[in-house]
Parts: sequence; C-alpha cells; structure tokens
Amino acid sequence: MRDLTCGIPLQLMTPSVTSPDTPSTCRYVPSACLQDKAVSRCDRDSEGPRGAVNSRRHGPHLLQIGTVVANVARRAVAEQLTLGDGDCFPSLTDKQRDLLNASVAIEQQDAVEAGAIGYTARIWAQLSLPYRNPGERSDWERRNGSLTLTITPAVLRDADGNRTRGYPYGVVPRYLLGWLTSEAVRTRSPEIPVGDSLRHFMSKLGMTSTGGRNGSITRVSEQMRRLFGATMHVEDVRNQGDRWTLAGANFSVADSYRLWFNAGDTPGENPLWGSTVTLSDKFFQDIVNSPVPVDTRALSALGGSAMRIDLYTWLCHRMSYLRKPQVVTWSQLAQQFGSDYSKLKHFVEALMRQLPAVLAVYPTARVSVVDGGIMLQPSPTPVPMRQRRTELI
Repeated sequence: MRDLTCGIPLQLMTPSVTSPDTPSTCRYVPSACLQDKAVSRCDRDSEGPRGAVNSRRHGPHLLQIGTVVANVARRAVAEQLTLGDGDCFPSLTDKQRDLLNASVAIEQQDAVEAGAIGYTARIWAQLSLPYRNPGERSDWERRNGSLTLTITPAVLRDADGNRTRGYPYGVVPRYLLGWLTSEAVRTRSPEIPVGDSLRHFMSKLGMTSTGGRNGSITRVSEQMRRLFGATMHVEDVRNQGDRWTLAGANFSVADSYRLWFNAGDTPGENPLWGSTVTLSDKFFQDIVNSPVPVDTRALSALGGSAMRIDLYTWLCHRMSYLRKPQVVTWSQLAQQFGSDYSKLKHFVEALMRQLPAVLAVYPTARVSVVDGGIMLQPSPTPVPMRQRRTELI
C-alpha cells in the first residue's frame, strides 16, 4: 500500500542510527504492518510501527503519517544514510528520488535563494484544466464554489484537412501556462518569444527536449495548438439572499501565435528564432496584476501528475490570503479536482495518494485530514511575501 508515502514503499522508509558511534543503517518496517484500509503509525524518532489506524474512522492520522514518512525519507537523503555499501532506498524510482531530493533542497534553501521563482495565473489556482482528453464533446466544465469554467475546444486540422476538437489537458498545458506567466511577469510584455526561453523553462522543470512523433517537443507543440485555440468562459454566480449576482467573462490565453519551422519539420521539433506568442489582453492583465508565485523545483518534482500540480498551485494561492483555519469538504475539492471521478470515494482515495507528495515539496503547509474533508491552517507561502511584492515592482 503506497497511498501515504509519495509512492515510496513504507517498509523502505524507516531509517535509524543504531548508536552515535556506529555507522548509519536502515531498518525495515515489516510489510505485514500494512493492511488493506489500514496504515502503520511511525513516530518522528523512527521507532517502528505502533499499531494500525482505520482509514475511515481516523482520517486525521492519514496525512500525518504521510508527512512523517516523507520527513523520515527527507532526513535519510539529507544525511546520506547507506545500507552497507548499497543504497538505503534501493527500490526507489528516479521520479521518487527526484521528489525526495527536491524536498530536501526546498527545506534547505528557499525559492528566492535558489533562483527558483516561477508564476502561475490566479485563475488556474482556482479552476483547473482537464486531466484527460475530453474527446469530441462540445464543451467541458469545471466548478469551484460560485465560479464555473467552461472550455470550448480548439478546432484542429491535420495535414489532410481533417477537423477534430482539441482540448488542452494533462501536465503539458500546465507547464506551458507556467512558462507564459513567468515570462510575462519577468518581461512585463504580452509578446512572448518561443524557442530558447521555452526550452530553458521545460528543462528547468525536468522535461527534456526529445523529438519524434511521441517526443516531448511534439507533445508540447500539439498542446500549444490546443491551449491557444481554446476559448474560456468564467462565470461567478452568487445567491445573496434577496438577490442574485452574475459576473462573467470570455477570454483566450493567446490573441495570436506565430511559430516558424524549418522546411520538412512537420512535427514542429525546432521552432526558429522569431517565433512568438501574443497573450490576450485580459489574460495578460490578470497575470501581471495578481500572479501566484510558485517554486519551480516543486513543479518539477510533481511532474507526471496534473492533480499534484493543481493541488500545489491551489495551496500556494490559498495560503497567501488564509487568515484562520478553514475546512474544505471532499465535495468542494471534488468540484475543482475530481473531474475524472464519477464516485466521491474514488476521488478521495486518489487525492489521498497525491497529497503527501505535494506536502513533501511544500513542507511549511499546515494541512490535516478531518471528518468530511481537509483543514487548512494559515501557513507561510513557498515564496516569502516580501519577495512577492519586490518581484512585481
């Protein structure tokens, strides 16, 4: 069972030092401690399992366990614990190691010192794009409280002139929006040059440039067409007792885009110098007036999961104005992040698998599970508030 350990087997994550005078060793938690719908509890001193907790009756323990386990793993990486001549965590994947390394780096050095400040638009901290391809449906909708986002897809044509609907979905358009927002804030211009700046941003997030039909650059160029060709409608509907209030706006991410390629470069692997994207005025003004600062090291470590990226961005935004503890119900969370789940319990299970990884790269976020949802408590933002103001001057 891996739900609470950022995808890392719990039995590999309980390192301990036998004594101050002996070499560091790793002790393993027996896998029998992990039962269906139950999780062993390990304290912060790594003294092993202390019983099992039912996930339905003791929700508050679940996130605490995930956080404790992540802290243990981060400590192990920071202290470079080894098992003899081998690795303390021999079964970790590269992605899991990236998560642990990013977690350690973020704790040791903030985003300002590391030069890892990025930005995202406030709307994407409140409403999310699709996680999977919605297909040929005429529109796609997502809600967050009184806000509703409706996306009308781009119309794409292939080399033979065939038309298909194309929605931006998954991790890539989220990275593209992060790049566009960061460049707009940095340059204070709606015209964004494509090429080196995009490749640099993608490499900063750990997305290597690969060509070919299924390569990363081909996927990026495809998602650019989907993102820039889609139309967004945001509406805010509020019941104020004696009256209703309605507010809405239509916008697109880009007013225009011009991508130049070498002759014969049909997949669009190498955009030439001079390629540009011009952001729409509404989107640009929202970006420069109220961007949400993020740590690009966290985004890189969370890559591969659009839900993780959305949860991280959402927490960055919420913690910037949260002044008192607030409970967000599972139903409210499902409206914003649960577009792919027909049953609430399946969404909750998915969120509980993803959230510990988010907290591993946002260690100062004070989040706990309570009956019916999660509780947020006022927490420092990943980018210090003073730096946020300075960057926007």
